[in-house]
Amino acid sequence: MLMGRFDYTVDSKSRANFPSKFRNEMGDVLYVTKWFDKCLVAYGKEQWDKLDSRFDDMPTVQAKDMLRVLYGNAVELVPDKQGRILLPQYLKDHAGITKDIVVIGARSYAEIWDKEAYEEHQRNTDFAAIERKLIDMEF
Repeated sequence: MLMGRFDYTVDSKSRANFPSKFRNEMGDVLYVTKWFDKCLVAYGKEQWDKLDSRFDDMPTVQAKDMLRVLYGNAVELVPDKQGRILLPQYLKDHAGITKDIVVIGARSYAEIWDKEAYEEHQRNTDFAAIERKLIDMEF
């Protein structure tokens, strides 16, 4: 299970560390693409394949916008020996990433955020609404 927060800096060559804890669980290949809330998402191969299989029975007409966002912007990344991944400029632009990033675990995937955007998102999160959802789930 992926969980926790890790803060890193993107270097001048657009490389950023990716948590070794996550790499150990996700495997040697990461699939990174645009995600919601102006961040990026990273899946390991097993989870990417599970996501992919959900489109098998979906008519293309219904899935086309999702496919364009997820697959049209996806990149397959293999971390280097130092555990860094190379973030393409178009993905950095989507997430507003300039220098400092936050990588968070979200159970089966990781999110990659611009640090300021993540902290702003956290300040604007309605924790009371989350609490109500947890109560509804009988958490």
